[in-house]
Amino acid sequence: MAINNGSEAIDPWALLLEADWSSVDHCRPNTAPATPVVLAGLLDDDEDVQRTALRDLGQLVTHGNSIYGATAPAARFIIAILGHSRTMTLGVYFHEERRRPMRAALLQWLGDLAFDATYDEDGPGEPDDVAPVRAILPLIYEAARSYLFDADLLIREAAVHAAATTLVVPELAVHIPEFVPLVRSTLSTSEYRGNRYLAKRCLVTWGVEPGPLPDSLISGPEDGYSDDPPF
Repeated sequence: MAINNGSEAIDPWALLLEADWSSVDHCRPNTAPATPVVLAGLLDDDEDVQRTALRDLGQLVTHGNSIYGATAPAARFIIAILGHSRTMTLGVYFHEERRRPMRAALLQWLGDLAFDATYDEDGPGEPDDVAPVRAILPLIYEAARSYLFDADLLIREAAVHAAATTLVVPELAVHIPEFVPLVRSTLSTSEYRGNRYLAKRCLVTWGVEPGPLPDSLISGPEDGYSDDPPF
């Protein structure tokens, strides 16, 4: 079944079958056979399987903020499933304590990935692994745009997060003026400290006065973790 992610209809199952998972590097050796199973689990009928799949995703393709050969094809699958009704499963995901739809967590994951891939000139990984991730930043941007005004606040915040972090690349920088007010109204006012930090970073990078926002990457106890993000 093709799922409309906001830009074009893509068959996520075809993406799973097309990818040669055994030929690309993962976070840990001998985990390639598990990757398509974990990704498929994100849409499982069992909510516990879904939550476990999202937890395991980071252990397979992006552990420690590093990018691997398996990262880009996994991200393409996640982009393709964002519009699926199963991504609305509520849960506590990643380092947070708040319950939110898995769609918000997946958008956050894509935003963190875009942040990692563009944080510096080289990126956190081998050039041949980082380049395919940078190549799909326009796909992340287009997918996130569909949720910028979502009825769910946490999905809106995650969508602005995901889209805004892609705007460092020249072909997307043209959208910065329209995102300045979105970042101010959505991320700058967020109850989540990680979003407020991201707002400041984006605005400073774009040459916009950020106002009094937190300087530190270290989150307070209200965010459910004390180590540096990913957010």
